[in-house]
Amino acid sequence: MFENSDKEWEIFGKNSPYHSVFTHEKYQGKTLSEDVKVEFWQSGQARIDAVFRRIRNHVDPNFRPENALDFGCGVGRLLFAISAKSNHATGIDVSPSMLDEAKREAKKRNIDNLTFLESGNCDELGVCLFDFLHSHVVFQHIPVDRGYAILDKLLASLRNGGVGVLHFTFSNKDYRVWKVIRKIPFNKQIRNMVHRRPFDTPFMQMNEYDLNRVMEKIRLQGARTCYLEFTEHQGIGGVVIYFKKS
Repeated sequence: MFENSDKEWEIFGKNSPYHSVFTHEKYQGKTLSEDVKVEFWQSGQARIDAVFRRIRNHVDPNFRPENALDFGCGVGRLLFAISAKSNHATGIDVSPSMLDEAKREAKKRNIDNLTFLESGNCDELGVCLFDFLHSHVVFQHIPVDRGYAILDKLLASLRNGGVGVLHFTFSNKDYRVWKVIRKIPFNKQIRNMVHRRPFDTPFMQMNEYDLNRVMEKIRLQGARTCYLEFTEHQGIGGVVIYFKKS
């Protein structure tokens, strides 16, 4: 069966919070040098700058959010950049260790227009709260049935006229094999033994979503403008969906 993604991500958050957000060797470990951290934050700023260029070129040329939400914010790599482009930004994450690190960094960087929310299923969210909804390389790590339920709550929290930018993976050549392997008892320990890792090393899920179902949920929430950008990482195909809720 599938591992508990909440517990797995808290282990990632405790042991290597930056590497779990951006999987590059230089970000491994609990603490990073200041120079490496500068690169980390700059990479987030560059990503969000590109996101807003695409929004203005393809979705809404005059877009500037007042109240933004970053789902799966981790240590704040993208959230901090989003906060610079909005009046207020909220970061949601399932890992308390990740959020603790994000709070420390926000205080150190004098970023004071943030709210942090620890949540696994977004049950705390209401409707029509935000005019910018963002999530990048997050849903792929959540079992799909749970991910669809979370997506419904996130879409409901977006105001009319708001813009969403959501990333989903939909093509993973190993996904069907792993769905079978995960039903085998002690499959995680066996995988770790094969890869010569400690037995309790958490497994980072890479799930694939049905884009027909995702797009229908977005459409039913009133989206009429949509722009797509394909992604690919280690043979896993994904898409970033830009849309405006009418």
